[in-house]
Amino acid sequence: MKNAARFLFALLALFAFAGCESDSFSNRVRDRFAAAQPKVMELDADARTVYFAAQVAFKRLDYTLTRSSLAGFRIEAASRIRTSVAFRDSRQLIAQVEVAEVGPHKAELSMRLAEQLEGQGLGGASELALKEHGFYETYFTVLQQVLQEQAAQGAAK
Repeated sequence: MKNAARFLFALLALFAFAGCESDSFSNRVRDRFAAAQPKVMELDADARTVYFAAQVAFKRLDYTLTRSSLAGFRIEAASRIRTSVAFRDSRQLIAQVEVAEVGPHKAELSMRLAEQLEGQGLGGASELALKEHGFYETYFTVLQQVLQEQAAQGAAK
């Protein structure tokens, strides 16, 4: 009789919680696996000026330009490879930038940042899109400085 009562109680508990949906849990899972949206910044300069300033900003931050396309105003840059003896892995940040003209003398720069990780373990190589990272803010600050310097040089001429 006790086993039947326990079984009935467990069955009722199962049905009671089966209809419950943990909204916060499902949102966290959805957010975790959603594609990372690019960080966007609107600038008071034409797209060509922003494109060349973006390259200068990467160089100031010690990034290597790996790809660039003037036709599409696209840039890809990579950080130095950081190795860790303790974790037996290597990490590198990859930034992808696109510049678009959004109005007269206005451009929009969108940036995606990913971390490439290559370990000596069973996992091998992987890439993780970074939704939040301090580099976004650092890069946008340096880019604004470069644009201000270029504007000051242009005004001086």
